[in-house]
Amino acid sequence: MQVLLVQHREDPAIIALKNAILNCGHSITCSKNIQETHEAFKKINFDLVLIDCRRAHSNANKSHNSTSNQYDYENICRFIRKLFHYTVIVALTHNYEDREVPCVLPLLKMGFNKTVCETTNLMRYKNELLTLEYGEVSTVKRLQAAHTLFTALEYTNDPIEIMNEKYQLLYVNNAFEKLTGLSLNEVSGRSFHNLHKLNKNEILNKNEHVKAGMAWEFSLPIQKSTGEVSNYSSITIPIIVQGETNKIQNYVTITTTSDKVAFSNLRSKKILKSNEANNESVHPILKKLTSLNIPKKSCDFERFADMIKSESHTANSSVDESGAASDIEKQIDLANDMTRSSPEFNPQISSSNQFRKRSYDIQSTSNEFPSRRHSMARVHQQSIEAPIRKVINIISLAHESSKTDIVRQNLDKALDILRSTELYNPLLLDGDKHTSDLVSGLMSNGLQKRFAKGSIVGTKPLLNNESNSVQNYVKNLSSEIIQLLETEESWDFDIIALERLTNKRPLITLGLKTMNRFSLCQHLKISESMLVNWLTLMESNYKPSNPYHNSTHASDVLHATAYFLSTDKLTEILDDVDRCASLIAAAVHDLNHPGRTNAFLCNSDNDLALLYNDQAVLENHHASLAFQLTRQSQNANIFQNLTRDEYRAIRAIVVDMVLATEMNKHFEHLNKFVNKFSVSTDEKLAIKSLDMLQLPENKILIKRILIKCADVSNPCRPLDIYKEWANRIASEYFQQTDEEKEKGLPVVMPTYNRAVCSIPKAQISFIEYFIEDMFEHLDEFVDLPEVMSNLQANTVYWRELMDEESDQSSNGSNEIFSKQNDAVLVNRNDSIQEDSESELYNIEK
Repeated sequence: MQVLLVQHREDPAIIALKNAILNCGHSITCSKNIQETHEAFKKINFDLVLIDCRRAHSNANKSHNSTSNQYDYENICRFIRKLFHYTVIVALTHNYEDREVPCVLPLLKMGFNKTVCETTNLMRYKNELLTLEYGEVSTVKRLQAAHTLFTALEYTNDPIEIMNEKYQLLYVNNAFEKLTGLSLNEVSGRSFHNLHKLNKNEILNKNEHVKAGMAWEFSLPIQKSTGEVSNYSSITIPIIVQGETNKIQNYVTITTTSDKVAFSNLRSKKILKSNEANNESVHPILKKLTSLNIPKKSCDFERFADMIKSESHTANSSVDESGAASDIEKQIDLANDMTRSSPEFNPQISSSNQFRKRSYDIQSTSNEFPSRRHSMARVHQQSIEAPIRKVINIISLAHESSKTDIVRQNLDKALDILRSTELYNPLLLDGDKHTSDLVSGLMSNGLQKRFAKGSIVGTKPLLNNESNSVQNYVKNLSSEIIQLLETEESWDFDIIALERLTNKRPLITLGLKTMNRFSLCQHLKISESMLVNWLTLMESNYKPSNPYHNSTHASDVLHATAYFLSTDKLTEILDDVDRCASLIAAAVHDLNHPGRTNAFLCNSDNDLALLYNDQAVLENHHASLAFQLTRQSQNANIFQNLTRDEYRAIRAIVVDMVLATEMNKHFEHLNKFVNKFSVSTDEKLAIKSLDMLQLPENKILIKRILIKCADVSNPCRPLDIYKEWANRIASEYFQQTDEEKEKGLPVVMPTYNRAVCSIPKAQISFIEYFIEDMFEHLDEFVDLPEVMSNLQANTVYWRELMDEESDQSSNGSNEIFSKQNDAVLVNRNDSIQEDSESELYNIEK
């Protein structure tokens, strides 16, 4: 048993507890705060957590801005309970002896399972540990295994129905829903024989088999979603309560819609005894089977416990044959709530408390087992179901229902076309060269061909002359900067520290280090001095007065992009051209950002909005200005040694990636990525070979999601860095709101009113609406455990703050946040512009 001991101090009671844990043969890990607890859970999923709760704890005196390094057993318990459901948490409390013992209800509401009194008696601790191991811990492990089994049922090919002893349906899996078109909510509580229009007496005639614990096979008529009624071979298995009573607790019906494999396996084990009613031998497997009425795909064992209580209460009430009694209706309502309340698996949930509703992508609709890990089975969710996704789902359903090979093949072709990233481009017929040339000339971007995998091959020689300026620049770096850059490949790299050490000029330093790691100078055939000139030119055109959209943000996005490019999957898929272009795009993606949104520029009739016709104003400006500045400066033109085709190839990628950062196209880009790369079976994984992934249209989708994730990766950074970014973006939005009110413009983001804004609520909304899905799908694709772990921990942090805010007066809370956000701008409005002009003059000179 893996045990985590969270302690505030070492004393005789803690020492005795540690010795007892070790004497019982358990493994023990110790932590002192939330941060250490989070790090411990990254490595091990603990079965038992013991938290020292003997320190006096007062909510009234608790600081609003308490850090993760402070000992707070309440927040530690809530943190563990929200992230790790299958862990037993025990509170170590004072031994009050003759004093009045306080009520344990507050501890239970925090998430503790039970309390243990302090003692120095080793045997008392050992007895408590043995009681926990064979009691609560064992129960939670069985519940975890049951949840796993029910999750597996969701991905079986055969429809499965689970009933109580009165043949009332409690559960059906996805295969049943897709075959009949009926959801669990619609069939829950209905009688099995009424649903399938069966003769009740015919079923009850099987009682001899039931009492013997035998399964029986019969022909089950099922009405499909199309209205057609078909007979399928089914098997019903009675689940016997453990003990000598042979009491039936549940029935499980398995219907075969494809083959007879399952039934042949059962027959080979001699479970089917349909013609041997008086056979007294019961298969040992059936003797051991018991029923657990588990909420569908729910990992919350507290809700499971509530549901067990509800069912127990309902079992004692009278129920008529139609199942219309009031108690049954209450049970159905409760079951509907709990079995479909897990948002990560539920495509049909429609609660007003939910931000989004789910929509299946086409590659998740087949009833097959999920691939690599659990997140691959998750269907994509967003606020509005795209019409193209509805069309794909309808065709997919028709594909599954069709029995004609020709029809299925044609539907396959239609689905392939709909999954295409160039859905609206015309398909030219072979042989019509005139039409082909005409359409290509009118619709192409001027790029005639794409390079093969590998480095760029050019005609001009590589510039190997190392400038003295670069050598001097490197030599002049402080030891602190050099030491910090040694962690550049780590996801925990502190870009805020680099900003401070470089006097708010991090892009040159980090850019040189990162781009040299990817051999950008070699691939572009330029010297390092030219790369430094280009980085200096780009950084000088970021506005340091912006709290958020400055060169530090560009450096942060560059670092995230390089981190993603270094993953094994993307290293295989992308070539040198893709990597070089991706790094360049990251460095310039917010060039000359004014610190205002596109909507603000359009509402204020800004010159940029007029220039770009209100369409992706900032993104077009960033990309356009980057190439204008680069080509105008002879000493900073990193493209000058490329051939025209090489330059056009890199330019096309950079422009496409920068334009992809426009949030208006967020769900479009994400939908295309999900439809193309979300897989649910090993067979589909095999289809997605390396050659297929390296197709130009597929790499475009990958690079778009790559830079989009890098651009909004703040919620996945370590908490201290994330909080700094959250305050900075809030400050920038506060400034925009103030200016909109001053000029009488429409307020684009009323949430960011410095008088009433809640940063925790804003961050939680941003994470749930934009971040979670996108990073989960990227994680499925390239595997980013550290990134996702930070995202989960940070979400818990903001939720805790949001809960604390709800208990405070709005005036006090807003005053605190206002002071925090005003402090972010201190010392940023300095005279950096003079330094930028001086550097530009030196470059031109």
